[in-house]
Amino acid sequence: MENLSHVSQSSSGKNASQPLGGPVPQEEGEIDLVATWLKFDLPRTIAGAVAGIFAGMVAMVVAGLLAKSAGMEFWYPFKIPAAPFLHNGAMTYGMTSAIFVGVVVHSILCAILGMIFSHFVKTNQTLPLLGAGFMWGTFSWIFINNLFVKSFQNVMELDIPAGSAFLVYLVFGFSLISIRLFDRIICGRAR
Repeated sequence: MENLSHVSQSSSGKNASQPLGGPVPQEEGEIDLVATWLKFDLPRTIAGAVAGIFAGMVAMVVAGLLAKSAGMEFWYPFKIPAAPFLHNGAMTYGMTSAIFVGVVVHSILCAILGMIFSHFVKTNQTLPLLGAGFMWGTFSWIFINNLFVKSFQNVMELDIPAGSAFLVYLVFGFSLISIRLFDRIICGRAR
């Protein structure tokens, strides 16, 4: 019987009666991501929405410059988000209402992406934000540009070059580093 009590102790000296799913001590520098993600932070989410809109406008300007360099009008990418709603009339050359509709649709989508980004990325440090921005831009390019947007016939017919779109989505992702500024302005923290 004495041997069994000796066996019930682990080699590290802990009592074997401790539950297997008990708390695991964290090492210095570790973060419990799940616990962080389960907390809703409204000011951070608002900062994320604003950062998303800002990043979307930066990406849209880059897309406009790419379109201009390819011989199209600068406003061409601003009209693309309007195509599912205005159909073929959205891509009419010149200053049309499609620019306004496209900017509104694009801004709403970017605000949602920014809010999700802010929920999962809880730091304001430059390198983690850039890494997460790269991941978020790549994720957005794969799922939005290559899957979701292609489900709209009018957008699919535009045959948007995947390489240029990837660059624009990376600009969007990297521009989400602006959450540092908006988090400081809205939430008053610089972490």
